[in-house]
Amino acid sequence: MLKRLKFMLLGDPDATVLLRRRRRSKWPIAAALLALTTACITIVIVKQHPAPAMVVPAALPAADESTLLATTVSQTSLYRFGPAPMIVVALFPDLHEQAITLNRIAVFVEYAKAPHDRVLDDAALRAAIAAGHVSFDDFYDGHDYREADLARFFTTADADGVVLNNAEKNLRASLNRLGITAPGFGALISLPGAGDGLDAPTRAAILRHELSHGLYFTDPAYAAMVTLFWQTTMSAQQREGFRRFLADGHYDVSNDDLMRNEMQAYLIHTRNVRYFVPAAAGLSDMDAAALRAAFLITMPPSWLRYRTEP
Repeated sequence: MLKRLKFMLLGDPDATVLLRRRRRSKWPIAAALLALTTACITIVIVKQHPAPAMVVPAALPAADESTLLATTVSQTSLYRFGPAPMIVVALFPDLHEQAITLNRIAVFVEYAKAPHDRVLDDAALRAAIAAGHVSFDDFYDGHDYREADLARFFTTADADGVVLNNAEKNLRASLNRLGITAPGFGALISLPGAGDGLDAPTRAAILRHELSHGLYFTDPAYAAMVTLFWQTTMSAQQREGFRRFLADGHYDVSNDDLMRNEMQAYLIHTRNVRYFVPAAAGLSDMDAAALRAAFLITMPPSWLRYRTEP
């Protein structure tokens, strides 16, 4: 997942670091990040309208990063990621369509302010998101899910008698058509369209971040390497720094798999300062550079390995 927060860089009022889209308030930094001094809650009325059917051809077209970033859609469209076809990419026209389709799944899978053994209805979903001081559409900039988590979400929604919205029903139908538990499908990630403050570099950062999650979900060798890196290369203090960073974004820090997965996505594959700076996780630039170098030395060969900067 990918969220943004706003921080002001000390001494430069025009240099804003957007880490995750949660709060509209600004946090000062002095040497590192200081404590939050103010927060505001914005009440947002979420637009309601029927969701158009997703574009799901019989055989999903393959697309690489540049193609995905250059593609504009008027309705949600699914693609297979060319270099790693087990990753399915959902292109959304905007943040709102992404939110109404995937926010309930995000809350169910990893949000700390909600249970993970039941699916929330509309009222409870909006209350849970509002508890994080964020608008419904700005909840996540990007999403990522294992096929097993998607299957569990829809099964649990049925068991709980939760009525899904049209966008969620369309997604379910599309995934069933693909074979949600079939060997050729391993992960779903998302990319919203331009607009809503999402310029070209921001969307590129979102896509790379989410693709790294897709690799973690679908490549056992990479997931094993990340686990070993988290447990043995990173110090206990460094792990705790990332837990604090992720806890602030209301990730479920009791989920070690989630912590490892988000660490690799932010530290290694999210170099745009609008989303991540080492100080946010309590790291100096030197420590972050050392960790990145150690990570790359042991990173298994893959399409992502050759696109990752030292």
